[in-house]
Amino acid sequence: MTTIFLLFLFITQLIGFYFLVLLYMKVAKFEELEKKQRKLMDEMDASIGAYLAELKDENDRLIEKLAERDEKPKQTAVEPIEKTAEPQQERKPVNTQKVPVKIALQSYNATNVQNEIPPTDEVDERTRAFQLHDRGHSIEEIAKILGIGRTEVELLLKFRGN
Repeated sequence: MTTIFLLFLFITQLIGFYFLVLLYMKVAKFEELEKKQRKLMDEMDASIGAYLAELKDENDRLIEKLAERDEKPKQTAVEPIEKTAEPQQERKPVNTQKVPVKIALQSYNATNVQNEIPPTDEVDERTRAFQLHDRGHSIEEIAKILGIGRTEVELLLKFRGN
């Protein structure tokens, strides 16, 4: 009877060790998965940080250009004066009209190279970026064609294989 009891205890102990090994393997898998996720999050943070830094630089350049544009004196054209009897007639300055920024952007976008791949509902931005990249366009060209930032195009192409 004691031998059966000892045999029973031995078998339950083996089963217990088996389950402990299984649990350890599951925990190890989760820890490995957690490490991979941390690494991926760090890469994403670095990518987003680079994107934000580039966005800040682009904004700073835009602000500088706008400040330069505002600092430049307004150009005025002078109307020709007809010769009259009065020798000291004042010249009237005529203000030249500036083209509004919205109209200039619309004109730029209209003349852009967007006709290479017609936008459809079936082809999303990412697919168009891949197609343009496969055709040999540079990242800057793809960004202009799609109307998105250069860093966004870089990220799309970087995560293409994933």
